[in-house]
Amino acid sequence: MLAICEEHGYYRGKLCPICEKEGKFLMSDREVKKLSSIVIGILRHFPQQFEIKLDKHGWGDIEAIADAIRNRIDRFYWVRKKHIEAIALTDEKGRYQIKNGKIRATYAHTIEVDLSDLPKAEIDELYYPVTEEEVDIVLEQGLFPTDRNKVHLSGSIEKAMEAGRIRTENPVLLKIDAKRAMEDGVDIRRAGRDVYIANEIGAKYISRVEEKGN
Repeated sequence: MLAICEEHGYYRGKLCPICEKEGKFLMSDREVKKLSSIVIGILRHFPQQFEIKLDKHGWGDIEAIADAIRNRIDRFYWVRKKHIEAIALTDEKGRYQIKNGKIRATYAHTIEVDLSDLPKAEIDELYYPVTEEEVDIVLEQGLFPTDRNKVHLSGSIEKAMEAGRIRTENPVLLKIDAKRAMEDGVDIRRAGRDVYIANEIGAKYISRVEEKGN
């Protein structure tokens, strides 16, 4: 569940992870999942369906989003600004930013947004999962956006594997020499706890991660 501790703020679970006391209930896990999918959908893909206006950097007014959801979806008649803030601030993937009463998604957009104000990456290597059939193509041509506006890279092998298994049972991991790429002027930004984005990654920065024992 999602709750709020008077002393330590929003948290997910039965007890506050800091003081281990039971806070005030806000949403069940099911409600969190459903509301999260709507909020992230508005911020990434379909703000116009809820008559929400996002600025060029993807920021939207939290109060307006809460009002739009409440007025359009009967089962969310109870949604207020605090519920959206709670979802964003406790999101395990770090998919949201909140500032001055506004909220935005930090990656995976299909709508056009300018994310150049995200922090620059400070990491030497990044990873990207592909299928066996895609390996040679990517190593030759590089990485370009497919179903999203940016190339999305992982900061760890574990997270890259997790992302890759959504598409294929045995993903092949590619390593990106992020340090060299950024030294050459490639713009890579940190967009989540373990997600990094770029417009494209040239083939010369990409190599295959060799499996242990090979």
